[in-house]
Amino acid sequence: MDRHDEAIALDGRPWLRHCLDTASGYAACCRPGRRPGTMARPGAGSPNNAPQAEAGPDPMNFLILGDGPDEYAWARAIDAHPGHRTWAVYPSTAGGAAGPRDLDEALAIAGVEAAVVGGEPEFRAEALRRVAAVGLPALVLHPPGPNADPYYQVALSRAETGALVVPALPLRLHPGVEALREALNRGELGGSPLLRAEVTGHEPGADLVLDAFAVGVDAVRALLGEVDAVTATGEPPGDRPTVDLLVQLRAPQSRRAEIRASGRPDGPARLELIGPETSIALEYDPEFEGPARLVRRSASGATSVEEMPPWDGRAALLDVLDRAARSGDEPSPGLLDGTRAMELAEAAGRSLRKGRTVDLHYEEMTEAGNFRSVMTSLGCLLLLGVLVGVPAALAGPALGVGWTIYLAYAIPPILVGFILIQFLGVGARPKGPPPA
Repeated sequence: MDRHDEAIALDGRPWLRHCLDTASGYAACCRPGRRPGTMARPGAGSPNNAPQAEAGPDPMNFLILGDGPDEYAWARAIDAHPGHRTWAVYPSTAGGAAGPRDLDEALAIAGVEAAVVGGEPEFRAEALRRVAAVGLPALVLHPPGPNADPYYQVALSRAETGALVVPALPLRLHPGVEALREALNRGELGGSPLLRAEVTGHEPGADLVLDAFAVGVDAVRALLGEVDAVTATGEPPGDRPTVDLLVQLRAPQSRRAEIRASGRPDGPARLELIGPETSIALEYDPEFEGPARLVRRSASGATSVEEMPPWDGRAALLDVLDRAARSGDEPSPGLLDGTRAMELAEAAGRSLRKGRTVDLHYEEMTEAGNFRSVMTSLGCLLLLGVLVGVPAALAGPALGVGWTIYLAYAIPPILVGFILIQFLGVGARPKGPPPA
């Protein structure tokens, strides 16, 4: 079995591998009366006799968008989760007409109730927008693209779609991170502790800002709170470090953090709180496939080690999606967390380019906020137009261009119309709860 075959041999689901590997097998797994591309267990009957989940209060049938190792790891995790199943994969390894031919057909497959959004960055960004538009709960591989725009687009349409988005940022859910949070809340470390994180890139030579920092910063933000300023340095110099990256973060109340990202996939992964009296460090497997441990060191030099059992980050994120789908509450991590992580990554990139600290000012991404931004820009253009138009209108007749005087008559109604649009809020919907 080669590496690709091994990737799609989903644990305990030989029927899925058969469906994916051959067009005839795929057709045999389709339910009667349903077009190719709709995946079901062998022996399933009509759509009215859909197979029932073995366990779990709210089983979901997942569409996997993307065909890389990460996506198939998610397919295995979904099949191992009580009640959930991998329902379809796009693009399909079966090829030809056996699988969905395009994203529209994949999203139209009957029975799909949630999606894992992966694939290449360009595809991932468009797929997230489309999945959110049809109202499917989505687990999105992070980052969703080169910037925060895919998250912004989902945020702007949430009032209509009620989109539920959970970014694949599991570290904040780790029991060790919860132990660090409790130590902070109890004041166990004394003073204003420094939060230090060491993260690794997934691919040699990849941009550490997107490949490592954009993922690792979420857990730091979960402990530190909102970040006010970012200062970044990298190796090699420039806005795309591939060997080493150091980012210093500053938050209110003199809280500080630093994140060091290494271009070595086998580099260390740890999250440490350092105070004047003691330090607590979480050392973990970045793929969450091995055990972790909490290491406590006191000022006197005493060290204690607490071994932690292996922890499944994908299962934890599936639980988050389940709870949010049942309750309607905002998940954690959620859309805002993914957006903030990407905004911090963009700020780190700007700091690398400019060689200075970048201050951050947050604004909620809503249609009303977008409307205010557009109207502010339009107001500036109108002001410039008035400054140019009035002198031109007065100077035109003296230069023998008499029609320019009419420009002065056009300015008052334009200004009145602009004020009315601002007052009435035309084009901006009021913020309200998403549809049920």
